[in-house]
Amino acid sequence: IQLLCEKALGQRIGSVVVLKPSTGEILAMVSYPTYDANLFFTEKGAQEFTRLSLDPTFPFINRAIQSSYPPASSFKVIMSTALVEEEVFPITRKITCTGEIFYGDRVFHCHSKVGHGALELFGGLAESCDVYFYTVGDELGIERIVYYSREFGLGEPSGIDLPGEAPGFLPTPEWKQRTQAMIWLGGDTLNISIGQGYMLVTPIQMANVIAMIVNEGRVFRPRVLKEVRDPQTGDLIEEIEPEILRVSPIRKETFQTVQQAMRLVITEGTAEVVLTTDAVELAGKTGTAEAGFEDRWHSWFAAYAPFTTDKPGERVVVSVMVE
Repeated sequence: IQLLCEKALGQRIGSVVVLKPSTGEILAMVSYPTYDANLFFTEKGAQEFTRLSLDPTFPFINRAIQSSYPPASSFKVIMSTALVEEEVFPITRKITCTGEIFYGDRVFHCHSKVGHGALELFGGLAESCDVYFYTVGDELGIERIVYYSREFGLGEPSGIDLPGEAPGFLPTPEWKQRTQAMIWLGGDTLNISIGQGYMLVTPIQMANVIAMIVNEGRVFRPRVLKEVRDPQTGDLIEEIEPEILRVSPIRKETFQTVQQAMRLVITEGTAEVVLTTDAVELAGKTGTAEAGFEDRWHSWFAAYAPFTTDKPGERVVVSVMVE
């Protein structure tokens, strides 16, 4: 799995996390650019360390747990969960996307300039329609968006058994008032509704978001260590047991609805032209995050497979981020 992840990432800067949602076990974790630590134990070890330290691509950063990015449209799985659970309006209600929405004295655009037409929840998530989720966010309000984001573990470390994990960032009206002396605006809510604005998420956090949906409300602490054995005899000293990180009060039926919507992302939505394999049924969400450039973006893909199975222990979650 590790080699497949490295091949998939290629020479692009980013990371891949693969975990078992049923236990929290990390099956693979790739961060690129990488380096060979064995070089530090050669005659040129000091030179290699200096070279890597000055590398502008920062190979010493484990991007899977130490780099934070706007989640962009991958955040819409949390927005979908909040919509279904809160029932702020029926999931069958159609929102008409013309490519933009007027809010106050500003225009907020959809990624589709010509618009998506009339969409309900399943179509909205499959097509990743910004106008649909602007509407959802406006109806939910920032307090409920923050509440559900915290339910999924955003804004705090996942607790993985590795040092230096970044917590990401979950903005709130109180934070903005305290740090910028500015009130939270409706436009801020619209931005966060599509995973933009001030919000930041790490790839391991995104993996846990998908694990929460897969497990229908439970998340296990992610871990690299599976067991400890005696280096001389090979005898088992300690086996690391799965540890439940959080249990959500969100209804199982809500998660099941979101699972169905994520499946449509693959079969009829933004991932349809890319993920054409018949080897396994996937469910997931794409994301394209603004990075301050007109022609470059961060790219997300968060998914799980198999979509349907009689053996939940066989499922894996994949979180991919390409800077």
